Amino acid sequence: MHSFFGDLGLWFWRLVPANPILVRVVHAGGRRYRHLWIRIGYLSILAVAVVIGVVLAQTRGGASLADLAKEATQVFKYISIIQLGMVCILAPIFTAAAITQEKDSQTFNILLSTPLTNGQIVLGSLLSRLFFVCVLLLAGIPLFCIMMVYGGVTGDKIAMSITLAACTAMFTGSLAIAISVIKIGTGRTIFSFYLAIAVYLIVVHSLANWSGVIPPEAQPAPSQDACMSWLASFHPFLALWVVLGQTPAPEFGAVAHYGFPFSYMAAYPQYAFIVVTLLGSVLLIGLSLFFVRRGAKEGEVTFFSRLLGRSKTSTQTSELARKPRHVGRNPIAWREAVTSASAGGGPMVRYTVFGAGLVVGLFLLIYYGTDALTTADTRLWLYGLVTVELMIALFLATAAAATSMTREKESNTLELILATPTTSEAIIRGKTWGLVRAAGPLLLVPYLTIGLFVLFDLITGASFDAKGPGPVVNWEATITLPILLVCFTAFACMVGLQSSIKAKKTLMSVFTSMGIIIGVFTVTAGCALGIQESGSEYLTAAFMPLTPFTAPFIVIDPGTAVTNGLPLAQGTDLGVCRIIAFAASICSAVIYGLIGFAMHRSMVRTFDITIRKQSA
Repeated sequence: MHSFFGDLGLWFWRLVPANPILVRVVHAGGRRYRHLWIRIGYLSILAVAVVIGVVLAQTRGGASLADLAKEATQVFKYISIIQLGMVCILAPIFTAAAITQEKDSQTFNILLSTPLTNGQIVLGSLLSRLFFVCVLLLAGIPLFCIMMVYGGVTGDKIAMSITLAACTAMFTGSLAIAISVIKIGTGRTIFSFYLAIAVYLIVVHSLANWSGVIPPEAQPAPSQDACMSWLASFHPFLALWVVLGQTPAPEFGAVAHYGFPFSYMAAYPQYAFIVVTLLGSVLLIGLSLFFVRRGAKEGEVTFFSRLLGRSKTSTQTSELARKPRHVGRNPIAWREAVTSASAGGGPMVRYTVFGAGLVVGLFLLIYYGTDALTTADTRLWLYGLVTVELMIALFLATAAAATSMTREKESNTLELILATPTTSEAIIRGKTWGLVRAAGPLLLVPYLTIGLFVLFDLITGASFDAKGPGPVVNWEATITLPILLVCFTAFACMVGLQSSIKAKKTLMSVFTSMGIIIGVFTVTAGCALGIQESGSEYLTAAFMPLTPFTAPFIVIDPGTAVTNGLPLAQGTDLGVCRIIAFAASICSAVIYGLIGFAMHRSMVRTFDITIRKQSA
């Protein structure tokens, strides 16, 4: 028995604490400047938020201790949201490349030839990346404890907020490891993973507002309208709302009739989220163990390859029988758009998003046509659908553009392109047009959805009914929306392409371009929303088309967008607001077009010099 426990302890010691991968990555990564700057940036953001919150709490809280505690609670709420949001961003960055980096550097096969077991490889890769995330969470605890001085914030809330963030990092890390191990791939695997996380967070958070997923026992908090959803057990931010008291959970006695486990999910959604993520992480880790060395057998004839007729001979026969393709005048543009050489997810991802978007749009149209949704609710759902589709298109376009040149550098095909008579201008122009064409199916989805509603209102006469609620979408949306979609996407492609030319590695190029796109669009959206809060309807209509976060709102529902849901001010004409929004949309397209043209000229002028410096 003593020998058994000794062997078990030695096995666990080699599996986790003395795991060679864990020790190597933690020891080497802890001394990298990139990780140092990430830690400094993370703590700086939290520290600035805490300082601003404390100053505002002391300014607005007055002399009453109750007021100070109330203000401190609000500060803690915003800091918890910021922390969870940064974890959702940083955890995939640290964990998504755990296995793919080994494949990129062609050391994965060497790793498989060592005596390391599958468990050591998976757990070492996972825990070594999660170590840095956990260090960030622990480093932020003193900043959270500052809020306890003012009252209103308890230790259990701080612990629960950090635990939710840690469980989110654990699950995303396990999912990243599973995808990286099961699916042989590098850059495209990581970007698909980022896209899946973003879409899941946005879509589930939007569905939480639907009355069908809200238990009847859930009641809103004082001065709040939102209620707790059944989806809180599967979404980190929804679970955090329960911890912060924004959407309080009902008492266990009120939901006990649902039975196990639904009664616990309704009464304790934050704990249910922890259990779900931990169980999901264990299942993903267990699944990954069976696929670690499966990739080494890639290309071998198996039972399934014989069954599906995917043997090497059939593949060679199909290659010989393939018809010639029409490349066009610019082969670079054809290659980017047709051959799926970019990291934009490939035709399967694009057309899957295209089909899913059309299906959701048709269901929404059917609900509207059968009077199951009011016109105002239909506009709200349509705005959410178009915004999600636009964000997906921008994400894929930016990721594809950011890898368009770094992929050529890493695969050593850039020298072949430069050896051809193709000029620098033709290369840049071909990359740009190819990327925009590849994003065409994604941009077509929101336009077709809007067009269906406009056509339906014209046929039913809702567009001409002056006494009714009016059409869901005004006719000018069929002109302004496609122009804005193309210009936003082209701008994202230009930013990603410029980063791809300057960067040597794919991940650095993607992170740089994503940071620029998010920063630019967030700042412009903040300005537009600030003007909206000021109450100036005409200025709001002029500034909202400048950002993809607010442009669909002003295009679909200009009446609600310019007033933030309030009645129009006396003397304000909605027709004038629509005219201003139409003109501002054209001006916004011109502005982004000029910026993209200037970036295009700059890339053409400095292309040869930049590439030669990197080759030196």
